[in-house]
Amino acid sequence: MLRSALLLGLVVLFFTTACVSFVGGDGGGGGISPLQFMFEPYVPPDALEPGGWKAARVIINLVRKSDEGLRMVPCQVQVEVPEVNRFGPVTDEFAQQEAAKAADAAVERVLPQGLVSAAMCLRFYEEMRKILESSIPGARVRRFIDMKGNAP
Repeated sequence: MLRSALLLGLVVLFFTTACVSFVGGDGGGGGISPLQFMFEPYVPPDALEPGGWKAARVIINLVRKSDEGLRMVPCQVQVEVPEVNRFGPVTDEFAQQEAAKAADAAVERVLPQGLVSAAMCLRFYEEMRKILESSIPGARVRRFIDMKGNAP
């Protein structure tokens, strides 16, 4: 019963958000696919000046294997990148690649810390943002928000 409820919950999450990814566990799996990050524009750029924003929403399920079994922590991740920064246009393909690399690296840093659910997601957002910002200055990583800045 609990398993079918969990499966139903995952299916609902999948269909109500952009993507769902599972990472962690025993070190296998190969990480998050760049295609999970489907960027959509939400602030148009102004001519050739830096500006404009696009965002991708993904539910990343952090999975840690321990003596007690598998522990899954779903994190609602909203990645926002500028359309144009000081280095020029940020293509969707580049943003997808860098977001996936940053997520994979953040997972490697966060899972071994053994944090509780809420703290694990907060640390994941922080680590992913630090990593992503090194390749895409201005990038933001946070919990899902509506485009008015409120958490859903």
